[in-house]
Amino acid sequence: MPSRKGTVTGANLDNPNRGKKGALTGSKRVTGEGEGTPLPDVPSPYGFDSSPEVAATDEAARANLKEKLQQAGQVIAPVVGAVGAAVKGVASQVTATVNGSIDYNPSSLTNGTVDAAGILSKADASVDESVPQLDSGEAIKRNIIIARQRNYVGVAINNTKLKQDLATLDLEQQRLIGLLIDGKTARINNEKKAVTYHRSVVGRDIELSKLEQDNELLTQQQIRTEGTQNQTELIKEQEQLKVDKLREEVEKQKYEIENIAYEKEKIKQEAVAKFAAGF
Repeated sequence: MPSRKGTVTGANLDNPNRGKKGALTGSKRVTGEGEGTPLPDVPSPYGFDSSPEVAATDEAARANLKEKLQQAGQVIAPVVGAVGAAVKGVASQVTATVNGSIDYNPSSLTNGTVDAAGILSKADASVDESVPQLDSGEAIKRNIIIARQRNYVGVAINNTKLKQDLATLDLEQQRLIGLLIDGKTARINNEKKAVTYHRSVVGRDIELSKLEQDNELLTQQQIRTEGTQNQTELIKEQEQLKVDKLREEVEKQKYEIENIAYEKEKIKQEAVAKFAAGF
């Protein structure tokens, strides 16, 4: 007669060890198969988990964790004990209160019968064929690989976060450099503005000096104008004198002409008189 196998795990249902812990999966630790044979060493998918350095570091980490858990247990145990004592006290009080109303006879609830039909009507012994099967040994191997892979992924995540922190630090440093450059640029711009201001002051003073010079030139021109105005009357008088002088010269010339005419007439009359006398 062929041996019966479990529909889910493939365990040998006819094994005399059935009923022991682990018999459902056909584990070797229960069936006795391969007793004394250690589990094969699962190679690391990354090639560094089995090194002595990693093993020593892992052992030290485990010892440190164990020590911390023991210390935490020493601190937590008294608290848990006190809480447990308080809970037991409350439970005792509740039990003492309702003890008279509880009937401990099971037949008072079930009448001593078992509703097998009702229980079996809700049971489901079907097998979901869509779920793949996996032996316990292979499952252990894969779980170890997955645990090591999770270690690798965890380290990679921490390394990525470290790089993010470094990138953030670089960003903040670049922002600091930018602010320093902005500060120096603002200082230079302020110095340029100060130079422009002083040049404006000098230009203003130059214009003020030109204005004073123009005022002096205006004063001088006003003096010249006043002198010219004063000369006008004198020039006018001088011109009048010139006219008068010219008039006098003209009158003098008239008199000279009249005198010449008189002398001529005189000479003429004398000549006539001489001719008349007959010499």
